Formats: sequence, C-alpha cells, structure tokens
Amino acid sequence: MKKTAVLVLLATFVALPVAAQKPLHFMASQTLSYDDNIYLTDKNTKDSMISTTRVGADYKANIPSTGLMLNADAGVGYNAYTEKHNKNNYWEALGGFGISNDQFKLGDRVLYTSDPANSSLDERKKRLNNTGYFSYATSHDKMFGVGILASDSFDRYYDADMQYLNRNRLNLGAQLFYNLSPKTHFFAEYIYSDIDYQKSKGKINNSHGHSLGLGVEGQVAAKVTGTAKITYDMRDYEQNQEGYDKYNDLVGYYVALAWKPTTRDVVRLSGARKMEETRYGYNRYFADTLVSLYGSHKLTDKFTAALTLSWENMHYAKSYNGKKRNDDLWTVRPELDYQFKEWLSAGVWYQFRLRDSNSHRAGGAYAGQSYDYNSNKAGVFVKAVF
Repeated sequence: MKKTAVLVLLATFVALPVAAQKPLHFMASQTLSYDDNIYLTDKNTKDSMISTTRVGADYKANIPSTGLMLNADAGVGYNAYTEKHNKNNYWEALGGFGISNDQFKLGDRVLYTSDPANSSLDERKKRLNNTGYFSYATSHDKMFGVGILASDSFDRYYDADMQYLNRNRLNLGAQLFYNLSPKTHFFAEYIYSDIDYQKSKGKINNSHGHSLGLGVEGQVAAKVTGTAKITYDMRDYEQNQEGYDKYNDLVGYYVALAWKPTTRDVVRLSGARKMEETRYGYNRYFADTLVSLYGSHKLTDKFTAALTLSWENMHYAKSYNGKKRNDDLWTVRPELDYQFKEWLSAGVWYQFRLRDSNSHRAGGAYAGQSYDYNSNKAGVFVKAVF
C-alpha cells in the first residue's frame, strides 16, 4: 500500500506535459472522490467523501556549456475527509532535483506523507523519506562499457510507536555493459546493500545484502523502450535469533517497459519481485511480487481513455499462528480524460481493489477477522498546467 500511494503521488506532481517549451511550469489540481471503505476492512466499513488539493512546480533546463540537464520540482497536497476529519485529514509533499546527461545522473528526492489507516483503531502514520542517488556509465558508443551506482535512502516516522521502523539503506554497485548499439545495452550488475535500523526494537532486521542482475535496457524491441532484468538477491542478518532465518535468498525481476505502437496509443508494463522488510511473526521479510499493466488510447484529439490493471502478491516464508501468510492484492482502474486546452484538462475515474488473504488478525478489537477487503473509489478531477 505504501508503494502504491507513493507512486501515485509522484506521478501526480511530476508528470507535467512536455509540449510547452518554457523551462518553468506550475501545476494545480483538484479532485473530489468517494471511497466506500477508507479503513480497508472486511467488516464495519466506513465511507467518506475526499477532497484532494495539490499545487506544484517543475523546472527543467540545460546548464550552459556543460551538456547537463537540470531538473527540479516541488509540490504539496492536502486531503480532507468528511469522515472523522481530525483523524483522517493529512498533508503530503515532495521535492527534489536531478542533474543528468546520457552517462551521468545525480539527484535527491524528499517525500513527506502519511499512510492510510488500515483499521478504525489506527492513526495515519506520518513519515519522511529522503533518497539520494548517483550513477555513471562510460559511453555507449563503444562495444563494452562499465558503470558505477550508489544510493542512500532514509525513512523517518514521526509517531513514537512507529519509530522502530526508522532505517537507512545504502546501495553500492557496479555494472558491465555490452552495447549492441548506442540505443540498446545488455548489462550485468552487482549491488551491495546495508540496511541499518535506528532504534533497538528494529535492529533485529539489520542486514547486509548482495544482488546480482542480468538484463537489457534502452531500445528493447521495435517501438519498445525501457529496462528488463532478472535478479538474484541474498540477505544475511546481523542477529541470529531463535525462530528467525539468518540468511535468505530470492530469485526476482524488474521490468519497466513502454510500447508505443501508434502516436495515439501507449502501453506500459512494470513489475518487480524482491524482498521487503517486515515484523510479522518470525518473518524478517516477505517476497513481494508486483505486476502492473497500463494502457491509454486517444479516442479523439480531446478524449483519452486509460486502464490500469495490477496484481501484487505478498508471501511470508515462515508460519505464524499455524499458517504461512499469503496475500493477493488486485486493482482495476479505468479513467477518461478530456483536454479542454493545452494547459487545462479534466477527467473521471473509478478504482476497484480487492485483497485476498489466508490470514486473520490475532488480537485487539479485530481479533479473528480476516485481512480480506474490497474497496470501491470513484472521482472527478480538474488539472491546470501553466
């Protein structure tokens, strides 16, 4: 759920039209939506109208005499609920910058948000994420090349009962390229990672990891661009405690591909399979598998129809209360947009989400209830970019 919320927020703030040639853009949007299950439960559901207001800015321009591109953006949003607004209303914001060319990337992003409550007993959890990144690769004009990459990501939770999740993740890696052409590159990579939790309650998940990857990027096929790779992840935990696995490994993948068969159609396939941290029973991690398919078609010069389909599986390797927990999350989201002018658009959307879990809550007011739920959301929006 966190990942989905973050991706939607980033897409809303950053995806500004590229038709306008000026370097500085401002964006403002207003969405009015209805959610029939804001706490994502299978019983005693609560609905709410939600007003979402966002404003942002984006700057993109060449740095004179360097061959580098500078991009900076910032945005803030406010979400207002009719159901228990003192509890559910929340702010969100992001900002960042990047300096890049075909071989070099350097940047930093800051995200502030709150998790949607997952039961009527939970408050939203305020958190801050800061991620810095750097990469460099030799020219793709030659047959073989090398590259290096690094990133550092820090998560900070503001609520005292969640601060054991505060952590820092450092990634350092190297790549070897076989450049089939200036636009198509096969690569092998190695990435070392170190995950360090800041509070003693979380340090049971401190670990060192190694990841091997083999893939292709760039012009993957005719009218298809992006990245696709298979991975093998290994993780060794610092603390050896009874009931917990000290070492884990996982075969995974990463896909981010775009296909543009015509000037009026776009299809995007994205997905990943990787380890995600958890503190559920004796599980230090779960295997997270995600596949998302997006397609859009311009019905006319003004109308664009889009559809998003996604599936996520969260599998826990060790049993808890006699079961190995396994959750499937399905999402369907159709949307219809109308472009009034180059700078003004509006649209309607609907989203259905279903979680199917084989586990039940162990304690508290919701003891014995399933983690299953279904959620229906619908909304209208208007957005201006100028």
